[in-house]
Amino acid sequence: MSNHTKTDQNKMGMTALALMIFTSVYGFANIALSFFNMGYSAIPYFLLSAVLYFIPFSLIIAEMAQAFKDDHGGIYTWMEKSVGIKWAFTGIFMWWISYVVWMVGKATNMWIPLSFGIFGKNIFTDANVMAWTGLKSSQFFGIIGIIFMIYTTYVAIKGIKGISKVASIGGIAVIALNILLFVGGILVLLTKGLTFGETSFNLFTSPNPNFATPVASLGFLVYSIFAFGGMEASGGLVDNVKDKKSYIGGLTFAGAIISIGYAIGVFLVGTFTNWADIMGATDVNGEAIVNYATVTYVIVGQLGLTLGKIFNMSNPEILKVLFARFAGFGMFFAYVGAFFTLVYAPLKQMIDGTPEELWPYGIGSDDPVTRTPKKALIMQAIFVVVMIALVAFGGSGASKFFATLQGMTNIAMTLPYIFISYAYIKFLNNDSIDKPFQVLSRNKSFGIFAGWIVTLVVTFANIFSVMDLNGSDVGIFGINIPGVYDEFIIGPVIFSIISYLIVHHYEKNRKK
Repeated sequence: MSNHTKTDQNKMGMTALALMIFTSVYGFANIALSFFNMGYSAIPYFLLSAVLYFIPFSLIIAEMAQAFKDDHGGIYTWMEKSVGIKWAFTGIFMWWISYVVWMVGKATNMWIPLSFGIFGKNIFTDANVMAWTGLKSSQFFGIIGIIFMIYTTYVAIKGIKGISKVASIGGIAVIALNILLFVGGILVLLTKGLTFGETSFNLFTSPNPNFATPVASLGFLVYSIFAFGGMEASGGLVDNVKDKKSYIGGLTFAGAIISIGYAIGVFLVGTFTNWADIMGATDVNGEAIVNYATVTYVIVGQLGLTLGKIFNMSNPEILKVLFARFAGFGMFFAYVGAFFTLVYAPLKQMIDGTPEELWPYGIGSDDPVTRTPKKALIMQAIFVVVMIALVAFGGSGASKFFATLQGMTNIAMTLPYIFISYAYIKFLNNDSIDKPFQVLSRNKSFGIFAGWIVTLVVTFANIFSVMDLNGSDVGIFGINIPGVYDEFIIGPVIFSIISYLIVHHYEKNRKK
């Protein structure tokens, strides 16, 4: 394992950890999208996903983090000491490469919410950007994304303090959006005499015709499971937290709120939003007015409009516009916070946990001054910058390649949850590992049962995700397996082969 050290001056406290978890796990847009897709029938799916996946998985993270709190490497170390190096490296390599691809996309598309925040609409159209800069919008965003990636890496090299400060801004933005929704929704409910905007209280049938079938409902269950994803990113930074109390407190506080936050959020949206009138509205041509890109701004704006009418404002549309703009700013800062967290956390855990000899050119070592994986962060930044440049300036061929790469990482991003939950089962069966913090594992059999539940739930979600139920997939690399999205399967296979070859090369050299 790499020789990495941390000082208290470069560690974060309970509040910073909780805010980092908020910004990397809790997506406010998921509330709006869920109401749009399912109405009130989204609530039982979120509660079910919290019980079967998020709550036990969060406790798994907490138990393993405290067992290996004196070790560096986060989830890699937990998996390596519980199962073995090949299992651990395969899981974390897939996880890391998936977030690298996520960075390429997010660095170039996170600026639209900022436009909504400042101007109340998306001003970054092809025509506008061409008039201002002479560039296509994709090229303009490519340049902005490259600059942003370089700056984020610069901050990450300085250590967790800078990352946690920016992530805290994102966490505060997420909390602010939810306070607006929660306080506004309750105020609407109380002032309207407990009368709801939504009139359909069916918890089992979606008002959206696109989600009215059992198969579509299962698809939303999968969505609700993955909406809780990301706890392992911040939760794995146990060695960057000042003490056990701060870690347990931060994780528990954030986890408790997130567990019920989605369900309560969807409930409160219905206090001021009638699905048929707002979500199902169409223009004069019969085209839907609300879509995935605008639904968050529409819902928050609807809250402003409703409150404006309650307060008897002469022009309640003003409050509607202000609330929608606030949503734009909130979403932007949430994306910024998540980006800073995910530039640092996955790579840090992979590099800190693995042996330095696994990596060439000293990539696996910490910088003696900053005590961060400086070389690895720079190499990651170079890869992301090159990918952004290729997509922005490489034409349709490069864009198609990146779309394929995104498809290859869709499942690779969530498969590591299975690696972690299975490692937890092995962890409980290893009596030589000290377990200072126990919740699920106070009863060993129950802990193992919970581990298998999480494993099976995430396995089901991933299997369902690769199923091509409408036969639309055309294959990849000349391969077209009937009934599945080939790139979803081939991606993890390729990443697993690469990770195996890296570990095999390391073990072969070590034996010499």
